[in-house]
Amino acid sequence: MNTRILKTVFVFFIVLNFSCKQNNSEATLAEYKYADQPETISCDPENDKLMKEALYSFENDIINQYDPNGKNKLRAYRSFVNNAVANRVDVANMMSKQTKAVFDVLKTKTELWDGATLNYNSDLVKCLSNNIQDQNLKTTFNALVSTNSMTQQLFGPALRSNTSYTRDTYLQTFLALDYYYAKMLALDFTQVDLEANEAKQQANSKIDFNKRPTAQPLNRQPAVKNQKVDDHAGHNH
Repeated sequence: MNTRILKTVFVFFIVLNFSCKQNNSEATLAEYKYADQPETISCDPENDKLMKEALYSFENDIINQYDPNGKNKLRAYRSFVNNAVANRVDVANMMSKQTKAVFDVLKTKTELWDGATLNYNSDLVKCLSNNIQDQNLKTTFNALVSTNSMTQQLFGPALRSNTSYTRDTYLQTFLALDYYYAKMLALDFTQVDLEANEAKQQANSKIDFNKRPTAQPLNRQPAVKNQKVDDHAGHNH
């Protein structure tokens, strides 16, 4: 066999082997609990399904944390954003088992992260920012990224003064990734009690919002009988 052909075949197998190892390094999600929910973003056919799962699992967590009784997504988002900007989100006590499973896959997406933070220059984040609905927020976002100044502390005030995150799935996905899942990169999971978190969420889901409170008997005070007023009372004669 020709030496050049042998070299070509050898190089081909090296490239193929490297490609397989690279693909095998990325984990896959075993279960998609929110597959029947409406679609969210359209950025990358290979990852859109995972990002959808990440968003819905995140929303489930924040609703159970910030509005477990009313289950109001708008109220939950507002509370989460206010707490996230102030760095008061307790991720360890909020996350469900599904969120942990999603994170285990997300963390293997090497292009998505820059050390222990979200990579704002990744293709996914660029897609998210380009599709932000609010133009002022989009301008602020892109200006911070282009000047390499993007941080949660700098973008936070603009985010908190804008409520478009309640209806914009691209912005919501960014919120989930940067203000929630990114926090898990530095988390010590030996200190996370997923069973307790799951039990708390399941207890919240069992609340019967249609059940009326039982009427309690009124604690009536005995009626005071009319007494005859002594016009001379209090006078010294």
